[in-house]
Amino acid sequence: MACDAAQDAPKRRVLQILHLRCGFPSIVVVSLLILLISGGVSAANQLNFTTTECKLKEPIYDNTFDFSALHSDLAHVVKSAGNGDDKFEFNVCGNLTKTCNGESNVAACLKKQDKEYVLGRQHELHYLRGKMYFKYLSGDKCENGTADNPNYQLHVILSCDYTLDANPLHITPYANDACSYYITYETPLACLPIPDALQSNSCSVRDTNTDGTFDLMPLSDTNYRTTNRQGAFYLINVCKPVLYGENSMCPPGSSICLYSPQATTNAERFINFGTVQSHPVVENGQLLLRHDSPTPCARNSSVNYTSVIYFSCDKEVMNAHPEFAGLGADECTYQFNFVTPLACNDLKPCTAVTSTNELLDLSSLSSQPAHHLSKDGRNYTVAVCANAGNPCQENGGACYEQNAETISLGNANSHLRFNQSGSLYLLYENGAKCPTGSGTTSLWSTKIEFVCANNATKDNATAGTAEGRSNALQIIEDSNCQLLIQYQTPYACQEQIKCKTTIYVDHTTDGVGSSGDELIDLTPLISASDNYEARVELPASMQHLVPKTTKFFLNVCRPLVPKYQLGCAGGSGACMAKVAASGAPEEEHSLGFPLVSLSRVNRTSAELLYVKGDPCPTDKKAELSTRILFNCNMRAGRGQPVLRSIEDCAYDFEWETNVFCPPHECTVSAETCDLVHDELGQRFNFKSAPFTKDGKIEVDYNNTKLSLDLCGQHRKAMTDYSQALVNIFFTHDAPNCGKEGTMNVQIRLVCSNETQSTSTISSDQQCNLLYVQRTPSICQFLALSAPQQDGGGGSSSSSGSGSSSSSSTTTSTTTQASPAAILAAILSVTFCVTCLGLFAFSPARRHRVRRLFRRSNSAVRYSRVQSNEEANLLLEPNGEFTESDDDMLL
Repeated sequence: MACDAAQDAPKRRVLQILHLRCGFPSIVVVSLLILLISGGVSAANQLNFTTTECKLKEPIYDNTFDFSALHSDLAHVVKSAGNGDDKFEFNVCGNLTKTCNGESNVAACLKKQDKEYVLGRQHELHYLRGKMYFKYLSGDKCENGTADNPNYQLHVILSCDYTLDANPLHITPYANDACSYYITYETPLACLPIPDALQSNSCSVRDTNTDGTFDLMPLSDTNYRTTNRQGAFYLINVCKPVLYGENSMCPPGSSICLYSPQATTNAERFINFGTVQSHPVVENGQLLLRHDSPTPCARNSSVNYTSVIYFSCDKEVMNAHPEFAGLGADECTYQFNFVTPLACNDLKPCTAVTSTNELLDLSSLSSQPAHHLSKDGRNYTVAVCANAGNPCQENGGACYEQNAETISLGNANSHLRFNQSGSLYLLYENGAKCPTGSGTTSLWSTKIEFVCANNATKDNATAGTAEGRSNALQIIEDSNCQLLIQYQTPYACQEQIKCKTTIYVDHTTDGVGSSGDELIDLTPLISASDNYEARVELPASMQHLVPKTTKFFLNVCRPLVPKYQLGCAGGSGACMAKVAASGAPEEEHSLGFPLVSLSRVNRTSAELLYVKGDPCPTDKKAELSTRILFNCNMRAGRGQPVLRSIEDCAYDFEWETNVFCPPHECTVSAETCDLVHDELGQRFNFKSAPFTKDGKIEVDYNNTKLSLDLCGQHRKAMTDYSQALVNIFFTHDAPNCGKEGTMNVQIRLVCSNETQSTSTISSDQQCNLLYVQRTPSICQFLALSAPQQDGGGGSSSSSGSGSSSSSSTTTSTTTQASPAAILAAILSVTFCVTCLGLFAFSPARRHRVRRLFRRSNSAVRYSRVQSNEEANLLLEPNGEFTESDDDMLL
């Protein structure tokens, strides 16, 4: 109330003047006061309202969202694989055409174990700070209902997605006795419109120097959030506008906007810092996106804001995200660095990398014979990522024969691209001349769209035969001078489930603060080279359920890697195996398949379910399943799964990890040159670091050596547990760098098994340096042990390039053993042998030695991870979150 009184004090002073000096009657003054205060409440409530219509007008830009097109003549249907294939049927802007539990005029229905439950008889449309959702009302009474919510409820959350996905409906996992259910409906109808001039279904550019092509479209599926390190945040989308949503109400058409939580008006809270740009450029080897803004610059109103995203290659980064590098010399240009595998153009031909760093390899299709297809009297010859050969012309990827004449349908290439829905395609261009309907001529092209084959196709006995290959290709159309072909193949299948989820976090009681959607992302724990072996820590009452010779193997959000001779059903995400004396697994049982996407519990916990495993030995009607509860703990490093309980054929694991812990701001002491993590009590001294010379790093720049001092003033340091690194931000004086001669510097200190550095300097009008230092010395600071090898089993690599007035340098440092080190090693070995000899005379000592070596055999390798949250780091897994599940979801 004190805060409210303070805010209304200026209004009261005005009214006092009206009463005392102007002679207004008291009753008039009181009425005006009530009107002013109620008007303030109304303004605050404009971001939270409800309507019974099927459309609403959002209050900031007066855009009308009309969802009537989502109405179905039948119903929208979605199944929950984690709950016995419960089936949900609902309609939007109308009722179902079928009955539910014998009742007509029903809007939503749940079919559960041959019984039907009415989830709602009508719905209302809600708007809450940018989030829009349908709430279905008047459902059947729920057995487990509460006094506040006694009935079944369904919430359909409308999520902005500019692309039309094949499966736009996603159900949030729920308990079997739940009364409230949540379905996310991804649709362009929940987005602000893209101006016609900015519409684009591609976001790629060819590098003429290397003949490689960069495709950034996969990065458009999500919003990225990075702090300006002054209390505000940048919301960023690549190639598309920022996806409209809760506390993401950026101006229409903006790809980069500044979100200032403390601003008093919506117009000031979201400012366009860059309009959508779908045409990346390569300037002297540097891949970048330059965004112009219609917003005048606060420091120089004669020019508008400009934002530039510089993309740098790192093949090992998973689900990368941009970082704010700094302000340009003109104080109106904002620079961002985005390290991603999509900035690498030296991929193997006929392969592509998704935004989550998943490699899709279709190269085996290029070695197959050309495919011969027929349609409407024409005989087509088509090859994938290769020349089609006879009868096509040299370099031809596709052609057709008609009346003894061969027509080229495009030249072959091996560059795979992603369309706006994230699907792979191959485009052959510059074929023969083709007359159009308008009397002009164009050139023939061929577009091959690759479709993920379903399980039936993959397991089909003819899939590898000539008959199977020909059946996998189908001509969709041959018109407008383009041949369109769909190719069904298992090589185009991406991850089955989503390994990331967002959760809305309120950091203040008024719902403003720095609140917003934050990302829980476990994709970096996915391992394509190894499985994880779990520890077993069961309570005494359950220990008899697991013989000591039993081991548990898991992977994250994907099937197990076929290693260790595991005999669990192919595709299993978890496997229990009895291990023979020889060490070989036997009597394996599948503990479930990765069929349910990751779900959030709260900001620091998430849950993963593997379902439909082998029949349960104690209950033949049930199936074995796995539940993994992930908890954020920045002290845990990558962590390891631990079996905690076994109940009702379900195996419950806990996994403490720092993978999705938010970044933590550290301090840099200019006096001692220490990087200090106050929460963990960790210190890292730059002067004694193996990659510096007395705390300084040298970089080649303009044919000179540029010396960067890590120990200076005004250094900002942020941990990024998701990528296993520390970011250091500062500015540095550099001659010929912009008008002011200053350079923005970002240094990435990456926990790695190698010591290697790379740098990229972009110095057109605004200077920007990205320096990457891989080193095992930073691992302990991040609560990590130095990995045996990087990422998915290969050494990490990173490349950088500069512009005409910039330089690029890559320095590898290999440590050579000195004579003193060799002598120390010899003495250490001698000491160890002596100790082992003493132990050999004692059975008890021998037993302790055996136990020591046995423990070392259970080591697990982990891959690097990343995250893009900006929030205060929470040390305890369930720290300050006390809201109910329903409140967290909405």
